[in-house]
Amino acid sequence: MDSGKILCFGELLLHFAPDAGGNWLGEQSLKIFVGGAEYNVASALAQWNHPVKLLSALPENFVGKQLEAQLQRKKIEILAEKSTGRIGTFYLSSDGDMQHAQVIYDRSPSVFTASEFSSFSPDEVFRDVRWLHISTITPALSEKAYLKCLELMKEAAARNISVSLDLNYRAALWQDRNPSERILRLMPYVNVLMGNIWSIQQFLEIPVTFELDGTFDDKNLLKQAGQSAREIQKAYPDVKMVANTFRFTQGEEVNYYATLYTDRELLVSGSYHSEKVKERVGSGDSFMAALIHGIIKGNPAQQILEDATKVAFRKLFVEGDTINETINIEQL
Repeated sequence: MDSGKILCFGELLLHFAPDAGGNWLGEQSLKIFVGGAEYNVASALAQWNHPVKLLSALPENFVGKQLEAQLQRKKIEILAEKSTGRIGTFYLSSDGDMQHAQVIYDRSPSVFTASEFSSFSPDEVFRDVRWLHISTITPALSEKAYLKCLELMKEAAARNISVSLDLNYRAALWQDRNPSERILRLMPYVNVLMGNIWSIQQFLEIPVTFELDGTFDDKNLLKQAGQSAREIQKAYPDVKMVANTFRFTQGEEVNYYATLYTDRELLVSGSYHSEKVKERVGSGDSFMAALIHGIIKGNPAQQILEDATKVAFRKLFVEGDTINETINIEQL
């Protein structure tokens, strides 16, 4: 892989995953995964042999030391703001969904939300970096985190470093604030954007105008994906790619596909179906990682889209927040 590093900025989290039936209470045992949107992206890219750097925060205690050792085992370089305090957490069973009421956040105060992000100079942060990735979860966490996102994206643009942004919308994190006020200020520095037509509406105030019937095979979804992407590029010409993922779940059943708008053309992936999924967390993050991977490799746009869609769908059958060795992007 290219020697240029991929820098991800975001909160490292512990994901507590109680079983939906409540058996963990009697067994006095609880599954715990390491997670966080940007960490999930970094983990996948590191697994695919990209040099990766994570800018985050860790507590100065044995938990922080163990997490740092885990990152080193995964070959992720860590620039950690260190302070007394605790790591952020969230609670979600494997059959729950991050976008709905099943998730319980416990991430404020944490070492990340309390951080000043002043330990490292821009030269230290961006040394050997060719790509910066952030999700819209991070600017929702604190004013300092938001300002750091803005600072990093401005600096990356000044250094001609590619910038990607994942439009993750988590209503519980914005707490009745208007998210578009912050995210619109980040958009001038973005080159690759991922989300869906609804998060684009939420963050970028580009409305869904086509009438949708709520089914995954509604052709108006594609029309809207193209229209939203064109509106984005009209407002922000430095955005070269806009990816939309479409995941429709009904009970345990899932239908999944994605689109990629680039060079004034809307590309559509193959579609995937399963009667049941094992894990709903981290699929979008794995899509983002695959998107970055394909762009850095210089793959054709249709291949980038197909690979990202396959990776994201396969992640639905991998327990935990990150992909594992069963998902090799070079052998899909």
